[in-house]
Amino acid sequence: MKRKMKMMKWMSILIKNSSELKNYVIKIIVISIVLNFVWEMVQMPLYENFSFSAKTTVFCLLASLGDAIMILIIYFIGSALFKNYSWFARINLRTIVYIAIAGLVLSVSGELIALNLNLWNYSSLMPKLFFTSIGLSPILQMIILPILTFMIAGVLIRSVNRM
Repeated sequence: MKRKMKMMKWMSILIKNSSELKNYVIKIIVISIVLNFVWEMVQMPLYENFSFSAKTTVFCLLASLGDAIMILIIYFIGSALFKNYSWFARINLRTIVYIAIAGLVLSVSGELIALNLNLWNYSSLMPKLFFTSIGLSPILQMIILPILTFMIAGVLIRSVNRM
């Protein structure tokens, strides 16, 4: 019962501050799409049958949207875990470890699904995650870029709050 009351209190705080929450979510989405699109374009040679073309650019943009959704999942789970929807505004070792572990779990799961569905195949240039057939680049992407996304969003939020 006590736990349910705490969750209800936290949810009421979220609802009260919904415009601020919306602002955070928009920042996270925009930053993550930009960072992930650049990463997707740069890592293109690590995949088979991908060359710089309009079709591939659109595919990379769609992949970036999927990556942004994964980063939002990390954000909302972090909000529940840390009981604070602005938990990323002051990043510390604890939040970095959480983001890295969540990114690792999401990326490994996503890559296993994509490889099993034959959505893409790696070229011979793709380094592999230790003792697996999973590419290292997409794993690093979902560990590094969420951390960068939250750091940049935190800087933007702090700078706006100072004004």
